[in-house]
Amino acid sequence: MAKKDKDDEDFRPTGTIAVLAIFVVTLIAIWATIYMILVGRGGTL
Repeated sequence: MAKKDKDDEDFRPTGTIAVLAIFVVTLIAIWATIYMILVGRGGTL
């Protein structure tokens, strides 16, 4: 079995974290836009 390198232990998936952050921000923006449309039309309780 191959010995693990020190680089493997310190691996940080920065690209994945960036994509996830962009995805979450996009979802929040879409939700906020739809919410404001509904509030403007008086469609909420």
